[in-house]
Amino acid sequence: MDAKVAIDKKGRLVLPKKVREEARIGLNARLVVRAIDEGRIELFDPELLLKKAQEIGARKLAGWREEEHEAARLIAALMEKHRNEAS
Repeated sequence: MDAKVAIDKKGRLVLPKKVREEARIGLNARLVVRAIDEGRIELFDPELLLKKAQEIGARKLAGWREEEHEAARLIAALMEKHRNEAS
């Protein structure tokens, strides 16, 4: 959705309600602003992005069992070898 906004003398702008709703940005959200290019900025809600990342991670790691992972087995073997050498 496109909308025109104005920047006041203090550098503030108001995000229209429809834009906030479409982007799922709440009224009290703390946004990060980043300059992308000349005349172009990006606003994003880091809390919303973190929540989405956690949801994706939870789906991708569903059923993950650390002890079944090859790296975990290698680390356990190395630790056992170290214990035996220290004895």
